[in-house]
Amino acid sequence: MAIPTREALSGFIATDPQLTETSNGGHRFYARVGINHYEPQQDGSFRKLDPTYHDLIQFGKSAEMSADRYVKGDDIVAQGYTREYTRDVNGEERTDEQFVAKRIAPDPNITDFTIDRRPAAERQAEREADRDVTREAEREEPDRAAQLGSPTPTTTREAEAPAMEAVAR
Repeated sequence: MAIPTREALSGFIATDPQLTETSNGGHRFYARVGINHYEPQQDGSFRKLDPTYHDLIQFGKSAEMSADRYVKGDDIVAQGYTREYTRDVNGEERTDEQFVAKRIAPDPNITDFTIDRRPAAERQAEREADRDVTREAEREEPDRAAQLGSPTPTTTREAEAPAMEAVAR
């Protein structure tokens, strides 16, 4: 029996990721990813070339999790497949490629991170408790803003970042 394999890419999140809703109510994660390229030199060293940029998308629950975990600048490894699609650009039909990720993870060769090895049920309960606290704070926020006489402040991506600690080396 053959080993099942998939395409993969190694790169960095080049734009602020976006989480949108699909027409059927699912979730879609989108980001541009940069891929670094290197050219071998005669002396055995490598010269860094300009990166190329590509569309990366992901769907469903995985898309939600990726939107919570990754920000612009994160080094990642993504597993999935490449697909072509056609779109209209200024009245002209154009064919482009996008990488459809089934899984996205921090690049372990570049990023230091901590793996949470607690049982899945314990991690899930903690995530749900965090969501409940966030929802409660969002419900209270309009009242607080009215008392202060200012518009509701928006939260930053850093404040919404998950417990996954990833720091580039």
